[in-house]
Formats: sequence, C-alpha cells, structure tokens
Amino acid sequence: MLHRIAPAALSALLLAHAPHLSAQGGGAPVNDLCTGATVVALSPGVPAVRNGDSSGSTDEVGFGAAQVWEAFSLSQCMDVTVDLCGTTPAFPNSFINLVIGCPITNIVNTGVFEFVTCGDGNLTIVFPNLPAGTYYFPVINEPGSTGPYTLTFTGQTCTTPPPANDECSGAIVLVPDAGCTPVNGTTLGATGSLPAIVCGGFTGDANDDVWFSFEATTTEHSVVVEPSLGFNAVIDVLEGSCGATTNIACSDQGALGATETVLLSNLTVGNTYFVRVYDWYGGQPSGPTFTICVQGGGTAPANDLCATVTAIPLASGGTITFTGNNTGATTLADAATTSLLNDGVPKVWHAFTLGDCANVTITYCGSTPAFDEVYPALTTTCPADQILFTAQADFTCVDTNVEMVFVGLAPGTYYIPVGSFGSGSTGDYVLTVSATACPAPPSNDECASAAYIAVLPLQDCPASSTDGYTTGATLSFNDPTCALSQNGYQDVWYIFEPGVNTQVQITLENLTMSNAALAVYEGCGGAEVACVLSPTGAVTVNTTPNQPHYVRVMSNSDIGPGGDFLLCIGADITTAVDATVVEDPITVYPDPAQGFVDVRWSGPTGPVRLSLTDLMGRVMLSGQRSLATGEVSRVDLSGVAPGGYVLRCETTNGSWQRRITVR
Repeated sequence: MLHRIAPAALSALLLAHAPHLSAQGGGAPVNDLCTGATVVALSPGVPAVRNGDSSGSTDEVGFGAAQVWEAFSLSQCMDVTVDLCGTTPAFPNSFINLVIGCPITNIVNTGVFEFVTCGDGNLTIVFPNLPAGTYYFPVINEPGSTGPYTLTFTGQTCTTPPPANDECSGAIVLVPDAGCTPVNGTTLGATGSLPAIVCGGFTGDANDDVWFSFEATTTEHSVVVEPSLGFNAVIDVLEGSCGATTNIACSDQGALGATETVLLSNLTVGNTYFVRVYDWYGGQPSGPTFTICVQGGGTAPANDLCATVTAIPLASGGTITFTGNNTGATTLADAATTSLLNDGVPKVWHAFTLGDCANVTITYCGSTPAFDEVYPALTTTCPADQILFTAQADFTCVDTNVEMVFVGLAPGTYYIPVGSFGSGSTGDYVLTVSATACPAPPSNDECASAAYIAVLPLQDCPASSTDGYTTGATLSFNDPTCALSQNGYQDVWYIFEPGVNTQVQITLENLTMSNAALAVYEGCGGAEVACVLSPTGAVTVNTTPNQPHYVRVMSNSDIGPGGDFLLCIGADITTAVDATVVEDPITVYPDPAQGFVDVRWSGPTGPVRLSLTDLMGRVMLSGQRSLATGEVSRVDLSGVAPGGYVLRCETTNGSWQRRITVR
C-alpha cells in the first residue's frame, strides 16, 4: 500500500510533479540530509524565513527527485502555510507534503496548494490543524526547480473546534442492524487521545482520532468504515471503559479512500464496545469525512460481505458448488467508490482460488426459479475494484439459467457477485464453478522467442493478417507507457525488420481478448517507440531502417483474460531496396540469445558462410549454408559459453556482422 513508510512508496505521494533525477555532482549542501536541517520554532503569526540553495543535493531517501531539508516545530496546534514566494527564478515544481521524523516515519498530506498567492509563479501550501511536533519540508532540486530559494513558514493558532466525539467520553452510539445503516463522521479538528496502534504490521498517526460505541446484540458483528477519497482509515475496536480500554481488533488493509471492515466474533451480548477511527497519515486528511456502521443481529445473509467469505481452492478438472439465498442482501462494503460494481445493487458473495491458469465456467443451472439477471463478472479484490467481464455468457442452461466462461484466468483469488437486481434475481440459487487447464503458453510467450512476422505492402493489410492468441501466456509485470497493471499482462511477442522504411503501419484486430494493447520496442529490453491501448485502426510507428523491432501484444489481467487476435504490419514496400541489391541483408534475433539464434536472410538466394567469433576474434562456429531470399536459418548455440560474440555472414557480394549476447 502506498502509505507504508518505505521511501520508494512514499515518493508517489510526496511529489506534485514526479520526474526522475540522478544526484548532481559537486559538494552537497549542509542540509542535504534531514539531519542537517535547522529546526525553527514557530510562534503564531510570526513568519520564519529560510534562505538556501538546493543545487548539488542528492536523493538519499529515494523520493524520485533530489532535495534539501528545512524544518519547523510547533508547541501547539497551528494552521501552517509553507510558501516559496520570492524565489527567483520561480520553482514551477515542488514537493507538496511534510515529513514526520528523521529518519522518516510518516507524512502529512495536503489538499490545499496553488501557484497564485505568491504572484511570482511560486507555490503556496496550507497544512491545517497540525498538532504540536516537528515537521520537515523537502525543497526540490530538479531541472527548472533548482538553485537559491526563499522558504517561509507561517503558523496561526487552530480555530477549528473538535467534533463532539473527539474523546471516548463523547463517543457517538451506533445501533447494529442487518442493513448496516451508515452514520456520518469526521475527523475535522479532532485531536489525539491515544497513541496509534500497530495494525497489519504498521503504525500510523492517531493525531485525529474520533470515537464511537455500540452494544453487542449478537456474538458476531462487522464494523465498516467507508472514507472519503483523501482519507486512509484505521479502525481500532476496544473493550472496557473510557480510560481503561483494550484493543481487541483492528483494520488497516487499504489506502486512501479504501473501505475498511473489521469482523468481530466471540462478543458478549449486552456489552458495550468502543470504535476509534483515525487517518493513518499525520496532520489532517484532505478529505476528513467518512461513514461508519455496525452490521449484525439481523437477517442479512452470512455471505453479504465479501470480506466474510472463504475462498475455496479450485483445481483444473475440479468443480465447486455454491448454494445460497440473496434475500436481504445489502450493498455494504461491496465495491470501491470508482468501481463499476458500486451500482446500488445488493449482493452476496462467493470466492474461489486458482493455483494455475484455468478456463473457468460458472453456471446458475438448477436455480429455481431461474435468475433473469446476473453479473457476467468476477473481481480479484474485496471490496471490488477492477472488474473482469466476460462476453461468453448466455441463458443456455436447460432451465434457462445463465452459463458463462472466463478464459485464461491467472492464478489467484476471484470473487463472484450474486446480485439481487429485482424479484427475478432474488432468492435461492445454485452456482456451479468448474475449471479446465489453460492451453500451453504460446511459443512466442517471451521476447527472446519472438515470432517473425513479415512486413507486407500496405494494401495487403489487414486482409493478410497473422493470427495469434494470448490465452495461456505467462504473466509479465513490466508496464508499457500506455498502461498500468496490478495483476500483470498476458503478452506475446513478434519481431519484424522494416527494411529501409522509416515508418510502418501496424493493425491489431481484437477477436476474443477482453482487452488489447500493443507496444513496439527497439529490442528485448530496448527503448519503447510506440504504445497504444485498444487500437481501432492502423497505428503508424516510426522505425529505424534495417533494424529488428519487437511488437508486444498484450491483455491487461486487471481488466480481463486474454484471447485471439489478428496482427498485420504494412509498409510502403515500393520504397524498399531492390532484392538484387544486397544492402545489410541480415536480421538476427533474439538478442540476448540462449541456446540458439535465428538469422533472417533477405539477400539473393545462394551460398552464405556463417561464422561466430568471440570478442577476441577466436572462431567458435563456422559453416556454409544455401539460403533463399526471406529464409530464416537457426544457428545452434548449445555449448557456447555466455558472453559477447560477433555473428558474421559472408557472400561473394560482401560481408555483414552483428554483435550478439549469449546467455
């Protein structure tokens, strides 16, 4: 989760603009490290001005841009303004958060920053309701925002009154019910009453905790908090009396805006329990509001919350049968705010876990009466976030219930939503879930084993497309520039050589993939030259003449499984070199190579001598072959030690060579 205190994770939150910057040369400033910062004590209404120079600083904490440090301390709650007014030239970019601790233990988020107030293009940031303590501000050093700076800290006494439930004695009473009726809450102006607890292995900052209580009406209850997008909620459930409470459960599984759920068991009916809610970060969250409720003691189904279901292992060739009744289901903690399953439809849940890639069939066959509406979807998260939809769903059971197929599901846990859309989809149901093994990974599953695809005349595309599929491809996790994935990509690879053309047109037709994207690279691990999501026509790609290029066709597992596609690469072939003129007629791939390397010959048909030498000039392999124009000839590298080599092709018309790496 992004809120963890590892600097690499914090950097995503600390930058208003996040470039990559290497540490600059020269002597580092005295405040290059936070230990070198001068801490100024702020008094209400008295500005503290700091002048410095960020040039030559380093990024020793891993924020993604270099920085120097300034700091201030508070003896009471203050609203603090930080500005760079007067810095010349102005800094157009800046960090926008405060840091707590040196070394870093937490950060303070802000929702209030702008470049208007200064009047000279510099930044102003407001941090409201900061409690007493010491805070560090990183002054950025990146191209365009580096050099001498003027930094001003100004504090004003806090005026926001605390909420009525700021302390345990003012706890707001929650009444448990089956529908988990939400109650509005806020931490605006709240102060800390107890230290933060260790929850999930991490400790946040409870400087803004607020209190609730409920009386147990059954031995099991669920406490659910749904925060605003700028709030990272922690739930602390306690027993005892105010001033003598003991933690019995907690939840801190999400990030900003994520729903938190605590499942409670072995409660004593009639006892009062306390619930403390606070934002994990320091200071005041940019969105301090949330809703809270207590579920239990009613008629909601046992699997009303996805968090309460147990995922059942499903092996290839196996079948699981789930039965249930979704009468009385609620929408509680079903989905993230931005999820398509946050649709107001009450749901119950089931879950299964795959250990290997599988094609999964889910049917409602046997549900009586038949369900007239279902979700053709799965999700890998609870609450639901990204949704995996399938187009292979229809009312094909003999009793008119639904059957649906999800192709190429990767290993992991999947949640099945059973929606109560209306009277025709509410009541008893039967879910049968079966799995069959995915086919073997495609032969071009990795870049190193990319399949050769010819560049055709423009008029031949897309009619003469090459068919391919990503189903069964092993997951890769390197994001292209046009996509992001938490669960990886099912991808396959192709290699082409554009001849003398400086542009090609690539057509990708998605047949059965849940989603499609293509990217083009100058080599395995080389520079990306194009990336397009869901292409709907020919994509023009700039190419380097006579050099191999690699096409990656992928489906994002966050959205859904892979499938079939058609691929075609066209160019203005009329501008190509005549086949009788031999100019750099070899394409060598893959590189790096392991076990073999393929040589595509585009010169005239005839004898070609191939040789492999190491970088000292010693001949490792040598031999003559008769190669036809367009032929691909494989060179066996078994027994060749890892390292750098030169592959040379010779004919009566000349010789050509490529440097390759053998793994």
